[in-house]
Amino acid sequence: MYNSAIKQLKPLALLSDPSIFAPYHRDHLVAALHDRGLCYLAPTPEGDEPIISDDDLILGLAASDDVRVRFSLAGLFLLRPQLAELAASIVIQAQDIPENLKTEIIKQYLAAMYLQRLWRTRLRLKFGPRGLIPERFTKELSLPAADEMYGEHGLYALCNRSPYNDWSSYEQVIELLLNQPCVHIDVADLVLDTQYLKRMTTN
Repeated sequence: MYNSAIKQLKPLALLSDPSIFAPYHRDHLVAALHDRGLCYLAPTPEGDEPIISDDDLILGLAASDDVRVRFSLAGLFLLRPQLAELAASIVIQAQDIPENLKTEIIKQYLAAMYLQRLWRTRLRLKFGPRGLIPERFTKELSLPAADEMYGEHGLYALCNRSPYNDWSSYEQVIELLLNQPCVHIDVADLVLDTQYLKRMTTN
């Protein structure tokens, strides 16, 4: 089913060279997340970690054997929706990455898509307005539409396909993300939302 979903996507960006991708050390992935504003995972970076590109970070997170690191990919997409778009391009253009990585990227994309709609108000209050993660993969995978019951039905259906308690894991992602101490709002990531701005100025 994931393969049919991949074929429906249109190219969005080019990977540098996915054939040379190799998993990064966990601490280096965490440092790259901190650098992009997601700071709830330990350890705190020391400052001498290697620079990781956005595409390699997405692949590295998806390949991690640490479940919290893998699920942080959904948190990253919530903070920076443009990286969700990049992830979609990776899925269709990286011919040499394993299917399990593509499956993981699709799963975390879907989770972020649903979570963004379910927690939209609190995410905006914490981080400012963000672009909406486009609906993808739902029809091909027979999942509820992104906006159905504000994403709750879709997230529930997605989690039910896992043998683990993914619902609890995504609740933890949201809790950690909303309570992380390093609130960093990059103006380049914001989108103009006149209704949101109007509410903020009248309150």
